[in-house]
Amino acid sequence: MDASSSITRTIVVNAPKSAVWAAITDPDKISRWFGQRTSLNLSVGGKATFTWDEHGTARAVITEIDEPNAFGFRWAADIDADPVAGNSTLVRFTLSEHDSGTELTVVESGFDTLDRDPADQKRAREANTEGWKTELGELSAYLGGVNA
Repeated sequence: MDASSSITRTIVVNAPKSAVWAAITDPDKISRWFGQRTSLNLSVGGKATFTWDEHGTARAVITEIDEPNAFGFRWAADIDADPVAGNSTLVRFTLSEHDSGTELTVVESGFDTLDRDPADQKRAREANTEGWKTELGELSAYLGGVNA
């Protein structure tokens, strides 16, 4: 995978794997750190929405559920659009045991497949790179702290 077409962020959360899994798959818990409102049909092919008051609603389709190890979805790069080829990226969370709690890695890939010119693909990747820093910081705070 070309590094310029993906984002990878890893944090260590001072919480058990079960708590981190719940925080990334339970709509009520997701809404505590990732936007303000979440709806989620937790099944492969199930639909999800993530709503931020300041940005709007991102729509997604669940692509992977391997409780409590991995969770993935494909989401639209554009607000209020369904995720389809050419307008979406793949987000995958992986969880593993760590001495200090749980290691959580998020990889968002496919920016190079967006139907946009390379400069717009790069801007989308850069915006989401900053977004994941913020959101994972909020997840860590929600779960009670992070150890790097």
